[in-house]
Amino acid sequence: MFALAARNALAGPSRLPLPLRLPLPAPLAHLAPTSVSLSIPSRTFSASAPAADKLKSHSGTKKRFFRTASGLFKRAQAGKRHLNTLFSASRINRLGKTRYASPTQAKMLQKLLPYA
Repeated sequence: MFALAARNALAGPSRLPLPLRLPLPAPLAHLAPTSVSLSIPSRTFSASAPAADKLKSHSGTKKRFFRTASGLFKRAQAGKRHLNTLFSASRINRLGKTRYASPTQAKMLQKLLPYA
């Protein structure tokens, strides 16, 4: 029981005791961290109106979906990259055709691609 308590008091995987924090000697006391208040100067811009925040587009979505002129999101059909040697030719041709996102997916895509 005592050995277990002593082992838990030690730190780290090597079970070495924690190092002690000693006070700095007098000549080095000025190097100790102190609380400093920093003042950041205000910057003025010449723009007449404040700039609105920009929304970021999702990088992965940009590479996979494209918005058409009618507002639909175009995408590629999954499952044609590899492991398809056993597929019939008609299935491989069908997988090569373009697909469009469902209305539920389109709602999410509008948030991920705000400027598409």
